[in-house]
Amino acid sequence: MAGLSACADEAAQDIAPETDPIVQRALNDPLMIEPDLASQNLGNSALEFDIGHPLPPENDGPAAVLAAREEAFAVLGGSSGLKDLPASGSEVELAEAEAFDTVGRLDRLSISKSCEAQLRFSGTWVARLPERLQPFPRGSTKEAIGSATGNCRAVAALYLTPVPIEDVLRYHFSRLDEGGARASYTKGETWHSLTGSIDGGRYEITARELPSGLAEVGIAYLGAA
Repeated sequence: MAGLSACADEAAQDIAPETDPIVQRALNDPLMIEPDLASQNLGNSALEFDIGHPLPPENDGPAAVLAAREEAFAVLGGSSGLKDLPASGSEVELAEAEAFDTVGRLDRLSISKSCEAQLRFSGTWVARLPERLQPFPRGSTKEAIGSATGNCRAVAALYLTPVPIEDVLRYHFSRLDEGGARASYTKGETWHSLTGSIDGGRYEITARELPSGLAEVGIAYLGAA
């Protein structure tokens, strides 16, 4: 009996705990979430984030790019839904602090200090972005932060994708344009930016191509207080 009891205990340890259905829906998306980012607190401490962290090999090859594009076309209702970018406005560049992490992206939208103090890290914040600001399909989320209190509605996320940066920007522009939230486009030596208003708030999408060839994209949304 003791042996059977020990086996039963070991089997019980192998059973995975149930996942909250709301969290599961948020995470059961083509996006991959960094688990060690969940439930982190801003805490006025220095943030460390490796923007050059590569995608797993199986996620950055030609097959992955093709699969991501097919999903993007499905979202847009076909390849004809992928619109060209408008003419670029004045040049845009990000300061080192702005490019470092998601907080820097929200700083570009002039987030208040009181709102910034309420921000919390969690991969599930990606699902709280407005629908038309969602990342390119199959993108790999590296960091997400947000707040949903009454006087602070803010979300920002950084993600990587092997899809060429122009296609990524055209996808984001098309998603916004079809929803009536036409974006202004600016381009610098390194950075690209799409800015505008949506769902009663302001947004900015910033993107650049990393030396690895991956596109790094930051999405920041600041709702009206």
